[in-house]
Amino acid sequence: MARSHHHHDHHPAPDPDPPVTPVIPDPPVTPTPPPTSGPAFSDLGATFNDATRALVGGLWQNVVEEGGQGNGSVFRYVNDLTAVQTGLQAEVTAGQFSGASLTHVQTILSDITTALSAATASVNGGGTFGSVAAAETALRSSHLDILNVVKADPTLQALATQNGANGFLAAPATLADGVTAATAPHANLADIGAIFNDAASRILGGVNADNKAIITNDMNAIVTDLNDLIQSQPMLFGGLTGIHADTVMRQAQLEINYINQAGISPDAGRASNDNFLDMIDIIQGDTNLANMASQGGVTGFSVFPDSLNPTPRFQDNDAQTNFWANFIAQGNSLGQQAIQLVGSGDANAIQSLIGQLQTFEKNASEFDLAQGGIFEARFDNELTPSSTLGAEVDAMIKGLNTGNAALVTAAAQVIHDNAADVGGNNIPITGGTYNADGLTVADVLSPAGAAPAAAAVAAAPAAAPAAATPAAAPAAQTAAAAAPASAPAPDIKSADAAAPDLNHQFGHFEAAHHFHHLWG
Repeated sequence: MARSHHHHDHHPAPDPDPPVTPVIPDPPVTPTPPPTSGPAFSDLGATFNDATRALVGGLWQNVVEEGGQGNGSVFRYVNDLTAVQTGLQAEVTAGQFSGASLTHVQTILSDITTALSAATASVNGGGTFGSVAAAETALRSSHLDILNVVKADPTLQALATQNGANGFLAAPATLADGVTAATAPHANLADIGAIFNDAASRILGGVNADNKAIITNDMNAIVTDLNDLIQSQPMLFGGLTGIHADTVMRQAQLEINYINQAGISPDAGRASNDNFLDMIDIIQGDTNLANMASQGGVTGFSVFPDSLNPTPRFQDNDAQTNFWANFIAQGNSLGQQAIQLVGSGDANAIQSLIGQLQTFEKNASEFDLAQGGIFEARFDNELTPSSTLGAEVDAMIKGLNTGNAALVTAAAQVIHDNAADVGGNNIPITGGTYNADGLTVADVLSPAGAAPAAAAVAAAPAAAPAAATPAAAPAAQTAAAAAPASAPAPDIKSADAAAPDLNHQFGHFEAAHHFHHLWG
């Protein structure tokens, strides 16, 4: 029997489900944050104020840095204006301004562009402006235009002064059109101060061929008018007030030297900046003078805005450290001797002391002139006869010769003020600070490190000689160095038992005197 062949239908098992590709959800969309408004407008105004202060006397630049003072105010000015520019652009992008205020901010930004270009050109031969005079004129005009734009716009002015701020503070004003130093009123200190304001405004950006004559005429008028006022109304200018007024008169005369050095010395702008701000500080720091400078609706010797940061303290070398230590010690010692001798009737001792005072003034002036550079630019108005030093020494000699104890005491106070001023604005080569109350070199250097060799053997001329071989560091400093980090450092200044309390002896010292050295 034949075998039958059965055909089998093969039905394979169904394929498993194909892999499913997972659906990856789109990443969450991060919303673009709205643009931020940047710094507050008032903060930008404070930065602009710093630039205004830097502009007094003109911008300066040095290739070689001296005493930790930087290479020039042009860098400070450019940095300030660039910060204001960046901040304003952020505020515009954020839609902070609209309407007329937006238009005015755009004008400010345009002025900043001009000012930045002119600032650099003013210290580099004039650049595309063609001359230094043209660059300085453009610099001043654009800077003042920014201040005028803010002042004229109620919205911007409100923002600039928000929460008690004082951003974009106006600079001193010029005399009215057609009025000059020769034709302006000069009956009182306010009138004289208005002439000073004219010079202070015109010197913004620097002295050049276009404004030199006007500024010179202003300063000559201040010298003459202030001298006449002091002589004609001596009762208004007694004691400290008289010494301060005499100092301002001398510094106005000193300013003429800097005006004549503009374009010749790279440090003339730095010197003018220090000198102008110092004269304002002296007037505003003396209550009597400040009141006399604002009367009859006239405000003279108007202030410039504050700077953002303190002026860097000058880093002294060996010779400068020795000089300051002797200057402070001698000044304090001579002041105390004068107080003790005035009215004593000891003619020989008084004449001997007068000779020492004259030598003290001469040596200080000669050292200052020998340093030159930024050192001289910063400290002329403390160390020359046309300065605080000249006024205080002359007052002390006059008081000794006439037996005027009040005048001698006032002069001793100013000598101490001057010592405290320079002592607070210089750094000894050993580090630390100068003790402005010291009567000997060792006292003065007690808060600092080891005294330089030359200073170690130098002493105030009328005081006992200092020890010839001082220790490497005062004991209090040694203790401070050895103390654990968590322990408070000893009060090094109070540890100097030999230092007298001159503030107690002479009364309250005017803290406002020479403030500008402390904040630029």
